[in-house]
Amino acid sequence: MSPRNVLKYLLVILFFPACSGGDPESFTEDPEFLAEETESLAEDVSAIARRCEVGSDCAAGLGCVQGVCSPCNRHAHCASDVCDLYQGGRCIPERDVLYVGRKVVVDYEECERATGARHDPFCQIRDAIPALGSGKKVIRVAPGFYLPFHVSAGEAFTVYGPAGEGGIAQVTEEDVGGLSVRGGANVVLDGLEIGRYSYRSGLRCEGPGTRLVVRRSQIFTDTRAPMHSNGCDLKLEHTEVFTRD
Repeated sequence: MSPRNVLKYLLVILFFPACSGGDPESFTEDPEFLAEETESLAEDVSAIARRCEVGSDCAAGLGCVQGVCSPCNRHAHCASDVCDLYQGGRCIPERDVLYVGRKVVVDYEECERATGARHDPFCQIRDAIPALGSGKKVIRVAPGFYLPFHVSAGEAFTVYGPAGEGGIAQVTEEDVGGLSVRGGANVVLDGLEIGRYSYRSGLRCEGPGTRLVVRRSQIFTDTRAPMHSNGCDLKLEHTEVFTRD
C-alpha cells in the first residue's frame, strides 16, 4: 500500500468515532489524554506523509531516500532524475530540465527533431544549449560519448552528467578538445569526463565576466595543450585533472 493510501486510512480511523453515534462526552472527559493522543497521531501522520516508494511520492524539492522523503544525494532519488547536491540536496523539477542521450539512434533525423523532453532527449549536449531559456536552465546528460560543445554568453545554466550513476558521460573528440566557455558565459558542469581522448586541451575558459565551475568531474589535458584559463573565473570542486605526456 502506498504512503498516500496509508494516510487516507489513518484519517478515516481518526474521524470514525465522531460518526459512529457514540457519546461525544466520552471523547472529551480527559483533555490531557486527548491532547496526547492528538499529538501522537499528528506525529504518525507526519511520519507517513514522509514515507515514499518513488521520488514522485515526495513534495517539491525532496527525493525518496531509503523510503523517506528527504534531501537527495543521488539523481536516482528524484522524480526528474536530477539532484543538485550543492543546493542542499534539492531535486530539480522536470519542467526546468532538457535531457540528452538516446540509447539507440536509427537515423540522424531523430536528433534534428528531438525536443529535449525526457521521453525525447537530444542526441548531443551541443543540441540542447540553443534550446535553453523559458525556464529551462538545466541539461541532464545520460551515460555515453558526446562531442565537445562551446558556449559564448547566454543565460547561466548547469550540465549534470551521471556522476558515477550507471556509467560515464564522456565529452571528447580527438582534434577538438573537450569544451570551451567564453564571452561572459556562466556555466556549471557536474559529473562529466572531459577530454580523455583528445590531443588538445580538455577545457578552455576565456574572457572577462566568464564563469565556469566544474564539480565532481575528470579533466584530461595534454602537456602540449594544457588546460587553458585566460581572464575568466574558473573553479574546480572535487574534480581531478590528468595531464598526459
